[in-house]
Amino acid sequence: MKHGKQAWLWALLPAMVALGATAQAQNYDRYRDEGYNSGPVRCESIKGRTQQCPLQGRARLVRQISGSPCVEGQTWGQARDGVWVTQGCRAEFIAEAGRGGRWNGGGGWGHNSGGRGQILTCDSNDHRRQRCVANVRREARLVRQTSRTACVEGRTWGWDRTGVWVDGGCRGEFQVN
Repeated sequence: MKHGKQAWLWALLPAMVALGATAQAQNYDRYRDEGYNSGPVRCESIKGRTQQCPLQGRARLVRQISGSPCVEGQTWGQARDGVWVTQGCRAEFIAEAGRGGRWNGGGGWGHNSGGRGQILTCDSNDHRRQRCVANVRREARLVRQTSRTACVEGRTWGWDRTGVWVDGGCRGEFQVN
């Protein structure tokens, strides 16, 4: 009887793995369908070393893989021909298409508006969802993570026209344009 249960589990395992891979592939295809140049690019800082990965367009972090924080401008950022990571940041990035940004040649990414936008602090205390009201005309970006908990857009933080939301312990400073 014991052998019969094990055989059944081993027969079911490949189907479960295939289902998980299909769900992951569908998630990646969503980025291609929403106007981004290509699917996610994985960039990893191994042993704290800085790594640059090729990516054409404005980089946006879509999934943090590491336990070390990935904070734009500190542990990851835009490079002329891609994205860089350091200090143990490991994440997946997508290249945004048609977002109106341009490389400013001085070590960073600038928007054509000429202004930085409003900086908004939003904290999820006790892992509770928090909404921080702001007038978002174009976008909101995480510019500094202040929590140990990862702030991952779409999972632990997001935005709409009325402001920024955080959840799951994410705390940070957000640039609102």
